[in-house]
Amino acid sequence: MERKNYLEEANKEYDYKFYVKFKKFVLLWMKLFYRIQINGIENIPKDENYLLSANHLNILDSWLLIAVTKHNLRFMVDQKLYYTKLGKRLFKKVGTFEVDPSGNDQRKNQGAIGTAIALLRSGEKVVIFPEGMTHPVDVYVPFKPGIPRIAKMCNTVLVPVGITGSYKPFHKLEVNIGTPINFKDLKLNKQEEEKYFEQKVRSLVPKKKK
Repeated sequence: MERKNYLEEANKEYDYKFYVKFKKFVLLWMKLFYRIQINGIENIPKDENYLLSANHLNILDSWLLIAVTKHNLRFMVDQKLYYTKLGKRLFKKVGTFEVDPSGNDQRKNQGAIGTAIALLRSGEKVVIFPEGMTHPVDVYVPFKPGIPRIAKMCNTVLVPVGITGSYKPFHKLEVNIGTPINFKDLKLNKQEEEKYFEQKVRSLVPKKKK
């Protein structure tokens, strides 16, 4: 499938007006139920596309990122969220695209990568959770490879983000946004890029005090 077709497929059911309404609901919900602290908001590019990647504690991480950024975001999500007709319709309308984080469906994963690249090249802002699954903050889950390569191919920056806190109602959530990474300037090999990227995200997740 060519890039043009990836883009057409990604936007076929995307409803921008619905996304705007959904974003307003998300903002209200997050402000009502959580105390959100944002550090480094100035690191979010203002007038250019970018790839944003964060650790993944909860399915509501996507809502948190929608709430703290002004831009419309396109999320790569676990294919499990598409299992029901209603779920698939809703997630498609807000502009998500599916991936198989287990790595079993190579065709679907190639499509997800192609979609991410097509969206970035069209000027969209894309979010990928490199761990591919939610988990407690103190549990280590290795990053899926290839995210630095996507940013590099699209000649865009990769914004690392660290999320900590609890999604229990009225608890504090902290979002640490790091300095955008331009891999074309770093001149690292693929293995070094992956390691550098993971270290940057991990450094934005404060360790719990014993």
